[in-house]
Amino acid sequence: MDIYVIDIETTGLNGWKSDHVVEISIMKANLTKQKIEQVYHTLIHYDTTQWDEKIKNAWIFKQGIIKLEEIQQATKGLKKVVEEVRKILTGKFIAAYNNEFDFNKFLLHEPWNINPKTCKIKIAPCIMLATTDYIKIPTKYKKRKLVNLSEARKHLLNENTTSIINNRELETIVIEYGMHRANCDAFYSACVLLELFRRKKYRIYPRIYYAHSMQIYNSKQERRELKLIKRIFPKAEIIDPAKYERKWKNLSGKEVMAKCLDLISNSEIVIFSAIEQDNKNFVGRGVYVEVKFAQEIEKDIYFLKEILDSDFSIEIYNDEDWAIKFSIVKIR
Repeated sequence: MDIYVIDIETTGLNGWKSDHVVEISIMKANLTKQKIEQVYHTLIHYDTTQWDEKIKNAWIFKQGIIKLEEIQQATKGLKKVVEEVRKILTGKFIAAYNNEFDFNKFLLHEPWNINPKTCKIKIAPCIMLATTDYIKIPTKYKKRKLVNLSEARKHLLNENTTSIINNRELETIVIEYGMHRANCDAFYSACVLLELFRRKKYRIYPRIYYAHSMQIYNSKQERRELKLIKRIFPKAEIIDPAKYERKWKNLSGKEVMAKCLDLISNSEIVIFSAIEQDNKNFVGRGVYVEVKFAQEIEKDIYFLKEILDSDFSIEIYNDEDWAIKFSIVKIR
């Protein structure tokens, strides 16, 4: 499952009405593979000659993190960047190290309008708050101190951290920009998120498509499997095609499959089960097609037995038996 981690650099801390986003970076963090991919990074062009002296002397420029001339010379204007970013993030889980700042002060508002209503995005928990809850740095006032990104890196990341090891090449690229640049901060925010997830200290609540044979609809096996999924993902939204059986009863088999594939497209995880016969795990043609489709569009997929297993193969076994033994599932 992927979370898109965003970092922005701005001309100030007040928010969208008085400050400008001058740089944005987006990293795609895969929770299960602990891999990070940079999917977007750009400076944003503004006509800085129109800015007042307060903005021209913003902290980010005075510190030399970004030069005013770089903003004037940037090739992409705000309208183009907003269009590209909205396209990337639509329908995705998104997070920032500081959700309150990046989202509530800027990206949820004009001109970005990256919010659940307009882009169907799903905001994942704030990485900073999750880090703060885990590390628990005390202060002299006995209140919990908000942990900044530098402190999070110090406490959670090192050369042997999985998210660092798995993304060494990307780290080499982003650190050339220096700390406090959007792509560098987005990268380390993603690393912190992945490490928290690995330690089971970061939870999100995805949509899960539960693919299973019509032969077990409304059966003890279905109830047992749903119970297991809910135990592993206690607050997930489970999409169960069995619940659509009455609604779709007048549709053709092809039309029903199209509906199911559409539900998979709008889910983050696919969990499928099999029917056991002769100590083998079989699935019908419908589940086979669903799993293959989920693989094609790179969803996180798990085979459900007593536990969830992502290391499996699914192969055609008998293409004349569409109901049960169309294909066989093997654990590698």
